[in-house]
Amino acid sequence: MNILIVFVKVLMCISVILFLGVLFFSYLKYLKRTYFPKWKFPDYFSVGYAEYLYKKYIEEFVKKSAKKFW
Repeated sequence: MNILIVFVKVLMCISVILFLGVLFFSYLKYLKRTYFPKWKFPDYFSVGYAEYLYKKYIEEFVKKSAKKFW
């Protein structure tokens, strides 16, 4: 029975953290809409920029570490 109580407490903590995150980001969106309507607020991460970062850092690191390993 104690395992069930711990499991419920963990789920409640996760749900509270997610709920607070939703409140925080909705408040940021409200501030953006109210006070900065023309400001380009980054709502997403650009796929092209993610590919650029992947090729620049991760791909090179994998190639270098593969050469050291073999």
